[in-house]
Amino acid sequence: MNITIIGNLLQILLIIIALTIVLSSDNIKMVIFFSAFSLITSGLYYFNKAPDVALAEVAIGSAIMPLILIISISKQRVFMVVNYADDDFLSSEEGKEGRGYEILASFSEYYKLKLEIHPKEDGEPQGLFTNRSVDLLVEKCPSTNKYLLKGKKSSILMNKLEQMTIDKWDIEVLKIKEGETDD
Repeated sequence: MNITIIGNLLQILLIIIALTIVLSSDNIKMVIFFSAFSLITSGLYYFNKAPDVALAEVAIGSAIMPLILIISISKQRVFMVVNYADDDFLSSEEGKEGRGYEILASFSEYYKLKLEIHPKEDGEPQGLFTNRSVDLLVEKCPSTNKYLLKGKKSSILMNKLEQMTIDKWDIEVLKIKEGETDD
């Protein structure tokens, strides 16, 4: 086969794998496809007469990066929520689960995370994202009566939570930038 045909086929395969990575909801499959993407990329580097870059891509992209991703994914097993809403949105006094709890439980189940809800802590919620491993703050806005779900803007998880609550008129997802003091 001609090298240009092989190169074109590899590029088409790269596009397919890239789309699979982006659309995948399973983290382990995403890491496997990422590794395959890196191997094919290194093949393209080799065919384009850059064997040194191909070797670096194999070492870093196919071995080291997937290992780092797997370690990171395995450490993220808990979705920690601090409840600042003083009502039955997350749970009632009888121990029953509230409407907000059901939303967060299905969200956590989607990502295979353990949901931990903690009561509000003393003082203001400032600095909780940076000082602790809190993923989400739940508050109720007194002026609009909306529940505010505040999370890190950099968190990929917030996009899914925003999608899940898009049709809920009384829930608003707020993405807080890293370093903001009013989180």
